[in-house]
Amino acid sequence: MRRLLALASALVVLASIAGPVAARDFGAVYVDDLRYRVFGNAANVPDGTGTDPFAKFTNSTNTSQLGVAEFAPGSPTGHHGGRWAVYRATWVDPADASTLITSWDSLVAHADAGDLTLVRDEAADFRCPVLGDPEPIG
Repeated sequence: MRRLLALASALVVLASIAGPVAARDFGAVYVDDLRYRVFGNAANVPDGTGTDPFAKFTNSTNTSQLGVAEFAPGSPTGHHGGRWAVYRATWVDPADASTLITSWDSLVAHADAGDLTLVRDEAADFRCPVLGDPEPIG
């Protein structure tokens, strides 16, 4: 009986450790022409309180297109640990939708040129920490 109780206790401890690790949802984001890994976090971010600009494309046809953020770890200023202020990026001309955007500066340049629109979506703000050690694109 003691062995069964000890085994059950060990399984509960193992599940409590493995569960949170398995619950992390890893993905990636582009920042300054580099690809950073990110992981989902269940933190509450009230609508409109995001601080770091992050764009999600609504109509990109490029299968390599990820979200684009302005800041990442090591940015000289502005990085707040992945508390994202979400913008929806939409290509105006569907013929441009295959263009790959990998930096915030490029995104803003396309918006300034009228190639795409950037619309703030405060209800979509979220927290998703960015991990260091970025990978080059390509």
